[in-house]
Parts: sequence; structure tokens; C-alpha cells
Amino acid sequence: MREMARVQELPRAPQLERLKELGAVALLALLCLLFFWRLTTSDPANRMMLSKGDFGYQFYAWRVYIYDELRAGRLPLWITSTYAGHPLQADPQSALFYPLGVAFNAAALIAGLQTFPFRLLEAEVILHVFLASVFTYAFLRAQLRRRSALLGGIVFAYGGYLTGYPLLQMAILESAVWLPLALLGGWWRYHTGRRVYLWLTAAALALSVLAGHPQTAMLVAYTTVAYLIYQSWRARTPQGIAWAYQTGRDMVLVGIVAVALSAVQIIPSLEYMLHSTRADLSVAAAGSGFPLQDVVQLVLTGFVSYWQPLYVGIWPLLLACAACAVAAAKHAHRRACSITDTWFWLGLAMTALLLSFGQRLFSFDLLYRFLPGYGLFRQQERLALLISFGLSILAAFGSDLLWQAMSRAERSWWWDIWHTLRRLLAGVFLALVVVVFLQRHGIDPSDSRALPDHVAFLWLMLGGSAAILYARLRAPHRRALWQGLALGWVVLNLFSANAPLSREPLTQLYALTSPLRIMTADQGIFRFQDDYRLVPHSACVYGLEDIGGIAPLKLASYAAFLEHTPEAARWKLLNVKYVVTWRGDLVSREGAQVPADLLYREGEGQDVLYLYRLQDPGPRAWLVHEAFTARDGHELYGYMSSLQFNPQRVAVLTEQVSLGAKRDDAGDRVEIVRRTPQYLELTVQTPVESLLVVSELAYPGWRAYVNGQATAIHTAYGLLRAIVVPAGTTRVTFAYQPLTFYAGAAISACAWLLLVGWAVASFLLRPASAARSTAAKEGRSM
Repeated sequence: MREMARVQELPRAPQLERLKELGAVALLALLCLLFFWRLTTSDPANRMMLSKGDFGYQFYAWRVYIYDELRAGRLPLWITSTYAGHPLQADPQSALFYPLGVAFNAAALIAGLQTFPFRLLEAEVILHVFLASVFTYAFLRAQLRRRSALLGGIVFAYGGYLTGYPLLQMAILESAVWLPLALLGGWWRYHTGRRVYLWLTAAALALSVLAGHPQTAMLVAYTTVAYLIYQSWRARTPQGIAWAYQTGRDMVLVGIVAVALSAVQIIPSLEYMLHSTRADLSVAAAGSGFPLQDVVQLVLTGFVSYWQPLYVGIWPLLLACAACAVAAAKHAHRRACSITDTWFWLGLAMTALLLSFGQRLFSFDLLYRFLPGYGLFRQQERLALLISFGLSILAAFGSDLLWQAMSRAERSWWWDIWHTLRRLLAGVFLALVVVVFLQRHGIDPSDSRALPDHVAFLWLMLGGSAAILYARLRAPHRRALWQGLALGWVVLNLFSANAPLSREPLTQLYALTSPLRIMTADQGIFRFQDDYRLVPHSACVYGLEDIGGIAPLKLASYAAFLEHTPEAARWKLLNVKYVVTWRGDLVSREGAQVPADLLYREGEGQDVLYLYRLQDPGPRAWLVHEAFTARDGHELYGYMSSLQFNPQRVAVLTEQVSLGAKRDDAGDRVEIVRRTPQYLELTVQTPVESLLVVSELAYPGWRAYVNGQATAIHTAYGLLRAIVVPAGTTRVTFAYQPLTFYAGAAISACAWLLLVGWAVASFLLRPASAARSTAAKEGRSM
């Protein structure tokens, strides 16, 4: 009977394991809701919002623009609201085809919302923090016990990096969360011997690219390649040249599939990068990073900066150090993780730490010179992603070591760690007394100006960690209880340190202020200039057109135009009608008085705001009969800076364009018939062959047609589109039809269809395959 009972219980084991895994995921979901409860609560007294910053002023504003365009039935490949026109889809941070972003847009459209709500974008961010914890848990669960994997997922998701500024620069967060999933595919590939799992790695890498932060996607890709090579080396099947061939083939397969899946973003973005201000980034510009003193963040929060991206908590840091010490001492026989795994993750974290200091250490210069793509990005402190992830993995390894059964020698080694902690506690308490005394005398060298609180927090976290370790060693029969308390202690540590950093009291992000109300009431076609008086990217929300913006990437030609063109000429060329400024009198930066009417004034001192309407704004399109050919950019901007320059009479180009005889503009007429962000239709009437200039940026992908026939687009004034139109009345159209986008979209569509089709077919055919396998085994047994 006992044998029969055992047989009946066997099928239940997988089901029980699945329930436990679902329970772990449910716990991670609960923790995510707990961490962000101030953002999700419906209680107005407790409700907060993510800090505005880039999250509200760029990502939310762009999402509102994208959503409005989708509601109008247009694919928002081009944006008119910033930088006088911008290839939105080619800008990686638009993440226009990122599947999860598409899903949130679709949900809002299905719900019939009039505009994209701020809370929905917050929900997208919260979902990605949850995914970071689940994916890291899944990666670690393939190797470690459940609670150790849970600890690793919690530390990575709620450590100082992901819960710091990446919450506000959401493209960083959304690109980073796919790292553990990419690694999981590699782990399965070399631990099962099945190449099919590389599809998971390729899909995760593609999603990281589509999420919109190329620098983070590059870090994810390089880490994944290193991990695949390492796992392949560990497997070492086959040997020698065959191993190298197999590993290389795996790398090529992953690379081709990942690029194909994300080609819709990669190809347009590469084109845009070549025309952007990042095309030639010097080592000095790329080499910014952490000050060396920021290593203090590993232990002490609030001392050297507001953000603490290196902080993973005291108990996790202790476990990570213990895992490394075990590997160094070769405590081998009952170890839950291999020594080589520990060295890999320690090597990753230490390499990332050294590189995160940028130019302050020579290691950056080497990678800038020799590693493809590394010199395209600034702010090397973003390598904190890999430091945080590496320490999270090491903490999980250390947890597995601590909670397994120990030999007497191992227990003695852990007791040594506890005694060290006890001495550290005494030292930190003494430091606390000193810093409290100094603050009482007005001395506080920390950035937070609350150093005693941070030292006290460190002391508490050390004390709790020492107590957990003591309990584990003194009462080993209650390991499950102590391990649960340890997880709770980590949650308390990380939630206390990181939850308040990226939130602020709930306020209206884009209020309809008087200047915006005046400009939105104007039904004409115009742009405005904002001298940092309005909420950034207000134009995206209210359907206006700004010549500025806060997006990190912009066209190099546009940046040069803004820098070298006199302000008064710039306003005429860019069809600027309104200027929102701090200037009490509208005088250009070159000192020229610009005729304008003051429409509105508010505030005093540094907060003063003036709204001017220019008396002579330039048109959106005009005809010229004279062209000046400049030999280079220096001569072009020199001519445009001269006093006799009249933008509406002379076109300045860097290529030879032949026009008809010079004449006055009598009889010229230009009328805009239809206009959308990606289409412009005009009726042009002129007695002689002329040059039509439109105040729209020249960029690859724009096509021009005269009476339905394609014609060449020239670049006028270093920036604007111009075409030659014949005498008479003509119909002119400009359409944004970027071949890079269509080619990338076709490649990605085919790749995703093949991948999803293969996955569905595999799922549907699996029962039949399993049945055939079972029948074959039964036949052999007979």
C-alpha cells in the first residue's frame, strides 16, 4: 500500500513545484506593489508621483504626442513639436515599436482615452521593475534554491540602481530589465545542450534595443556575449577548434536574430546617429563617470550624492563578499554555486566598477579606442547596471552558501565573519557619535546634510545583519525561519533607502498657463522659442511647435545652425512668431532690437516671464530668385551673419543650383494647402523658375514632388529644405518616406512572425511529440 501511495504522489510533485514558483512570483508582485504603493494608492492624501525630470518632461510628453498621432490615424515617424522638426522614430528613446509600450498605447486606445494618462506611464515603469525581479529570479532559480533566487531578484530590482534615476529615464530601465532573460537563454543553452534556447537570448537582446536606450542595450549585449562564451567554455563540448567553431556559430546566430528582430529601430537609429551630435564624440566628452569617492555608496548612502546606484544593501553586500571569500578560500565540496561562476560575476562587477569612473582611470581610454560602439556614449556611471547586477548574483550565491548544511570548518569560518561584524558595529557606533557631535556644531560634509541619519541607518542594517547571522549559527535547525527573516530584512533595507528617491508630491504636470493659452488660440502656422520659462516639451502636449527641446540627441546641422546663425535671422528662417523669455526688452543675443509686441508678463526677479509676438515672423514657405553658393559651413554662416543678409531674398546653399533670371518677387504666391507632421502640400505660382524654400528641416527620408514628379531636395541655410520649381502654377508635396524605416520594419516583421510562428508550432506539436516518445518507450519495453 505504501508503494502505491508513493506512486500516486509522484505526479503531484511537479504540480506542487509549479505552485511554489507561482507563489514566489506572487510574492515579487506583492513587493512591487508595496514599493510603489504611494504611486498607486487612490487616497489623495497619500498619493505621490514619479519625480518629473526626464520622465515627465521628455518620456511622458513624447508619449502624449505619439498617442495623439495614433488617435489621428498616423504613425508618428516625425515630430514637429521639438527642435523645429525631429525624426522621432529614428530617435531610440521614442521606443515607438517597443512591444510593451505598444501594448500600453493600445490599451489606452481601446479604452477610448482622449489623451495618454500620466498614471498609465507610471504603471509601465512599475511593471518593468516587477519584470526585473521576476527575470532575475528565473535566471537564478535555474541554478540556486528558491529563497536565494528570490533574494537576488529583490536586490537587483530594488537596489539603488534600478530604483534611482532609471525610473525617471525610463528607457534605461526598460532596456536593462531584459539582461537576466538574455542570460537565462544562454544558461539553458549550455546546460541542456539545446541550441533552441538561444532564440530566447536573441529575443531578449532585441527587446532591450527596442526599449530605447542604446548605451544600456550595448552593455546588455556585451555582458550576454561574455556570459555565453563563459558558459560555452565551462561546458567544453566539443573540445579545441570544434568548441571555438560552435561558440562562434552561437554568437553569430544570436547576433543575426537579435538584429533582425530589432531592425525597425536599429537601421533608422544608425542613420540618425550619423547625422546627430553624437557622430563624433571626443574621449573627453564620452569619458564622464563616477568620481572616485563614489565607491562610498556601496556602504553609506547620502554621503557623496543624492542618487546611490551602487548601493545593494548591507546584508546582500555581506553575502556577496562571503561568496567571493569562499571562492578564494576554495571551500569546495558542498558549495551550491561553482567557484568559476563566482569569479565570473566578481570579474563583471569589478570591471564595470573600474570603467564606471570614465576618464579618471586609463581603462576607459582602452575601451574607447578598441571596443566597437563604446565611444558613442557619455556618462559611464551607467555601468552601475552591471555592478548592481553582478553584486545581486553574488549575494544570491552567498545566500545559498549560508543556508545550506555546513561542516564544522565552514561554521567556524562564518563565526569569524560574525565577530568581524561585531567589531564593525562598534566602529560604526563610534562614528555615529562623532558625526552627531559635528552636526550639532554645524559641520556636516555630506551631500544630503543628514549624515547622522545615514550613519545610524548603516548601524541599524549592520546590527540586523549580525543578528541574522548569529541566529543562523546558534539555531541551525530553524534555518527556514531565519532565511525568511533575512529576506524581510533586505526588503526593509532597500525599501527604506530607495523608495523615497524618485517620487514627489502629486502636482499637475502640464498646466495650461496664460502664455500657452495665448499661443494655442492662434490658428496660424508658426513656431515659438522658449527661454526656459515654460515646462519643457509643453509643445508636445498642446500641439504647438517649439524650436527647442531637452532630448539628448539632435541633428548636428541643427545644433550648428543654432550656434552660428544670428538670433534675429534664425527666428525668420524658423518661422518663429512668439518668444517666451526672461528678457524685459526683446533684444537678440547679438544686441539687435527685434520689433515685437509684449502680450503677457508675470513674475518677478529670476521667475519673471514675458511673452512677445514678433511683428515680422518669417513665413513657413517662400520663393527666392537668387542663390549664394558657399564653399563650406564657415563661409555659409559667415554670409548669414552679415548685415546685408535677407533670408527671404537670398538662399544660401553649399551646392550649385541654377535658377532663371533674377527678378523681383511680384507675382509670386505660395499657399499651404494641407499639412501634417509627415506631409506638406503647397500650391506655388511664380512667373519664372524659382527656388522654393520651406521652413522645415532637411533630413534623409523626405521626398519632394512637383506636379507628381519626384524632384531633388537641396539644403538651404545649412538646414532647410529647398527645391527648384518651374514657372507657372505647380502643386508641390513633401512626404516623409524613410527607406531605412521601411526596410527595418520589413525585416523585423518577418523575423517576429517566424519567431512567434515557430514558438506556437512548437507548443502545439509538443503533446504529439511527447505521445510518440511515450509510445516508442512502451514499444521498447515490450
